[in-house]
Amino acid sequence: MKTYLIIMLFIAPLIGWAQEQPTVSGVVKGSDDTIISGATVAVKGKPISTSTDNDGSYHIAAAPQDTLVYSFVGYQPQQLPVAGKSTIDVFLEPMASDLEEVVVVGYGAVRKSDLTSSITSVKGEDLKDFTAGSALNALQGKANGVQITGSGGPGASPRVIIRGITSVNGSDPLYVVDNVPLPPGTNLNFLNPEDIESMEVLKDASAAAIFGTRASNGVVLITTKKGKSGKTVFTFSGSTGIQTISKPNIADASIYEQVYKTRYTNDDNEPIWNAEDNLKPGDGTDWWKEAVNTTAMIHNYNVGFQGGSEKNVFSGNVGYFRQNSQYDVGYWDRLSIRLNNEYTLIEDIKLGIDLAPRYESWTNTPDLYADIMRMDPTTPIFRPTDEWETNVFNNYARSKHNQVWNPMGRLARLDEKIQHFALIMTPHLTVTPIQGMTARTQFNVNARVQNAHKFEPEFFIDNLEQGERSYIERRNDTNIDWNWTNTLSYMFDLDKHYFTTMVGFTMEKFSTYGLLGSRYDLPNSHPDLRYLDAGTDEEKASGTDTYRTLMSVLGRLTYNYNSKYYLTATFRRDGSSAFPAGNRYANFPSISGAWRVSNESFLAGQDIFQDIKLRAGWGRVGNQSVAGPGLYINLIGPADYVFGPEGTRYVGSAVSQVGNPLLTWETVEDVNVGLDLAFLQNKFTVGIDWFRKRNHDMLMQKNNLLVLGYPMWDAQMWANIGSMQAQGWEFALKYSDNSHAFTYDLGLNMTAVQSKAMELAMDAPILTGAVYNDLAIRNIPGEEISRFFGYQIDGVFQNEEQVQQHAGTDATLIQPNAQPGDFIFRDTNGDGQLNEDDKVFMGKAFPDFTVGFNARLGYKNFDLVANFYGSVGNDIMNLPKVGFYSGENGQNVYADAFDKAWNGEGSTNTFARLSVNDLNNNYRIPSTFMVENGSFLRAKLLQLGYTLPSSMWSNGQLRLSLSAQNLFTITNYTGLDPEVASGGTALESGIDRLGYPNPRTFLLGLNLTF
Repeated sequence: MKTYLIIMLFIAPLIGWAQEQPTVSGVVKGSDDTIISGATVAVKGKPISTSTDNDGSYHIAAAPQDTLVYSFVGYQPQQLPVAGKSTIDVFLEPMASDLEEVVVVGYGAVRKSDLTSSITSVKGEDLKDFTAGSALNALQGKANGVQITGSGGPGASPRVIIRGITSVNGSDPLYVVDNVPLPPGTNLNFLNPEDIESMEVLKDASAAAIFGTRASNGVVLITTKKGKSGKTVFTFSGSTGIQTISKPNIADASIYEQVYKTRYTNDDNEPIWNAEDNLKPGDGTDWWKEAVNTTAMIHNYNVGFQGGSEKNVFSGNVGYFRQNSQYDVGYWDRLSIRLNNEYTLIEDIKLGIDLAPRYESWTNTPDLYADIMRMDPTTPIFRPTDEWETNVFNNYARSKHNQVWNPMGRLARLDEKIQHFALIMTPHLTVTPIQGMTARTQFNVNARVQNAHKFEPEFFIDNLEQGERSYIERRNDTNIDWNWTNTLSYMFDLDKHYFTTMVGFTMEKFSTYGLLGSRYDLPNSHPDLRYLDAGTDEEKASGTDTYRTLMSVLGRLTYNYNSKYYLTATFRRDGSSAFPAGNRYANFPSISGAWRVSNESFLAGQDIFQDIKLRAGWGRVGNQSVAGPGLYINLIGPADYVFGPEGTRYVGSAVSQVGNPLLTWETVEDVNVGLDLAFLQNKFTVGIDWFRKRNHDMLMQKNNLLVLGYPMWDAQMWANIGSMQAQGWEFALKYSDNSHAFTYDLGLNMTAVQSKAMELAMDAPILTGAVYNDLAIRNIPGEEISRFFGYQIDGVFQNEEQVQQHAGTDATLIQPNAQPGDFIFRDTNGDGQLNEDDKVFMGKAFPDFTVGFNARLGYKNFDLVANFYGSVGNDIMNLPKVGFYSGENGQNVYADAFDKAWNGEGSTNTFARLSVNDLNNNYRIPSTFMVENGSFLRAKLLQLGYTLPSSMWSNGQLRLSLSAQNLFTITNYTGLDPEVASGGTALESGIDRLGYPNPRTFLLGLNLTF
């Protein structure tokens, strides 16, 4: 009884307070009169809050003097005094935020604020500013976690790495256009950037697992523009400009003569000089000026339309792009059309079709920068005219002092043309049988036909520079791929519990048909005779058909409780013809969750953070992109046999491939943890992620025992025997605001990732990167990939005493062939001799982190767009540097090579002496002399635009722009282009081989809407 009385004494005051506390009720809606369910209503300064119901209504206890705070993700919070009212209805205004943007995920879409996975979304409008053949070049620096390495040649496809490398079999992501996965190796140049509505990069397995066997390198989802109801809007965009490449500081004939002769005299040899003596500055041939044009044109034009009614929507675009190379030959152009239409048959049934025909053509751009820079400047372009012959290709001069072929002759002989015809067609049907349920089926056909022509003339310049026979080749490749995708989705809610389910079934087939014909010995090189029928000897024909199929079932479940707690689970089961019958099917699950902390009651009433969300995800994805189909079977191919005392050759058959019936896919397991923030009225947003990806069944080739009898020299077969891991973090910061006539949109993103080879075939290192007769890259199990391996240089011998002192404990010279002026190679292990055991790791090809900075500023009718991209902490093996400072094999050199070379005690401790024999191997073995810091920051785009006032252009909008692309690069790297030089493969990156640099481009643009 006493206990009961005590409890009542405590409860009674509370009951009385509750009875006295008035209640406020009302409805929360958006400014467009839409109901807002799950909005938070809180009493400012008190731990009292509630959430709106499904109909937007709320009830909360509040005193007359209290202030109520209304908030919901994507809307401006409001504070309203109670002031004795019992009913308060509220209309929230949308925020200047991208949290409510719809983000495309695999086979569906969600609000950005509801994401549980790591996905970066880039609008198509942000890609159009940069004029390029590939949208991937425009994506560079705009998506954290994505490393894009561009190359400047016409039609070149950039290298794309999403969150590091986890396979030796390539890093290319899966590209999906309008829910259609594209075949491996697809060059995204086929897609006009003007047609893109948005690009989403699925970076972690919880997002990408819905694509199963092809998602281990990440997924890039591309959504093209569709029709919209309303007045038909027409657009025109055009830009034209010039490209330039800075001329390197190459020596003229006078400096070349000094270097050439000094190489001989330093070794006490008489120079073998075949030109005039005592050449003056400006003498000789400037090969760069002759072969490389100062400017090259680039064009991009588009005409589009978009519109429709409630029953029928449509859009279309016709685009033309052309980029010329810096040579007289070499270009790439594309004529593309994209049309789509969707018609509502009845209220719940929509029928549509997307059509995208295109035509591409190009002549192969030659890889000549190395030869142009190395060519002997004392050699003229042509022989003397009195030596000319009727075959014009014989009239080019032979180099007087090296083995480099005449670059102008090579340009004249080049005749390689390609024509590419393609059509993508996707009819689709969407049915909504009941509210919340959507069924969709689409059938995609992707057909391509490519015709390639190649002609090589007969010519004779020298015994070492000739083509003994003319050759003609025609190749036809036809690809017909189809994809049938069927999905059924259903959305429903139970009170504050919101569910979205999706199940699907897909079938895909990829078919390739190849045909090649060739002949030798054409009557002459006249353009009218460059056809197969004109060839007179060695008629050859070959062809093959290849097929690959994939069948899949998939599903996804998303759950959201009151916009606080989120859960997403996906599952895909794939069956692929690339693997043997017992291993053709595999499962790829994922799960991810999120907690929106900002919607919790303990944060109600605060107005600093509009969004605080924690994310975590796990999943498995696969990789079936091995060297080719049928690797699980043994193959027989032609082989030569020699019998008898006279060594008679017989053509027979032998095993050409050792199959592995146990092959299965590579499986990458991925873990991701992230934090999303939005604060100060959504002006600032922050995204932070940590991730780790590990490949458990990497496909590699291993050697069989030769005693098994396989005739190949290494008897290699494919097997699941390797493992790689990528681990790192991402950071993204965005600031958006407007003030009076000013608008601001600033973004910064950073990514750090380290890729390691955890297990390799036979647990042995993989050596790559050919440098002279050595290999300069060593990949070791448990260590980071693509690291340079060579000798440490400790300076230059300044005198003979130093040469003698560089000896072992028994006084044996470590470098017995060295002379003053030669490099000092470090005896790392101190054993008194220089060999493989003294090599050290000298640098790494992949950066510590990459960074992108993007700005879009506006003032009245002016706008400024700026994009920067940087790579920090990577090294580059500057292989061309060796020849351009040594003059090896008589090649041309840098203009400062003579001045920088060692020429006496104390002259330099960085560059070795000039030597024709180089008995010390100063420049013939991998060393730290070749390795440079490859970090750079590049101004990808600076664009100034002006939009005419409506008073001057009342029928639409007219914008003029001036752009500079790749305007400047801040770097200490001394080669042509640190970005191009940093490219390569997973196990061999960062060796500069003088690829086509990214040009500096200036453009005038016009955008018209009416």
